[in-house]
Amino acid sequence: MQPIPSLVTQRLELRPLTESDAVALRGLRGHPDAVRYLSHQALSAVQTDLLLADLLTREERSTADWFHIGWAVVLRSTGAVIGDGRTWNTPEPPLPGSLPARHASLGYLLHPDHHGKGYGSEAASALVRWLFTEGGTDTIFAGVYEPNTASRRLLERLGFVRDHYFTATQDTHGKALASWRYRLDRAGWSAGPPYGHNSTPRGSRR
Repeated sequence: MQPIPSLVTQRLELRPLTESDAVALRGLRGHPDAVRYLSHQALSAVQTDLLLADLLTREERSTADWFHIGWAVVLRSTGAVIGDGRTWNTPEPPLPGSLPARHASLGYLLHPDHHGKGYGSEAASALVRWLFTEGGTDTIFAGVYEPNTASRRLLERLGFVRDHYFTATQDTHGKALASWRYRLDRAGWSAGPPYGHNSTPRGSRR
């Protein structure tokens, strides 16, 4: 896969994760409030470093057809990493995953200090655009725990619709929470749904 250029928005830069993001990622993935609605509990520094190493390996093995990319969400005004994102269509590139061809998943996370400023909408919108314009994707999925109303509103403003409901007993990540799988098709995205930059997302379930 060719090197992936940064995605630049009005206030943010999204770029593929690197080893230099280890400290920032520890602050994100180790923060209990930040990971409240993610598929894992707060991680130790060692666990976070292992996660980053795994993401970098998946990125290195990604191809144009089967990819798994972790992104750093960088505040342009300061250069600080304030969140991370993920776009993937397979857990183990270059091998195909369980998703059909031209389908992919989206995840995102912001540090609680940066909630309520619209950065989540800005970052998620950029990743959606990348998936549709550069990732060869026709349909995007995003999983969100039901109590995470801010993230659900964010997705709905981007044009995502509820696709499947999972009960709390079906949760396999130990959170014992019900969740929704949302989907966005290329046709719906091309129609240009309106969205705002005033949500307080706590991250999608990943």
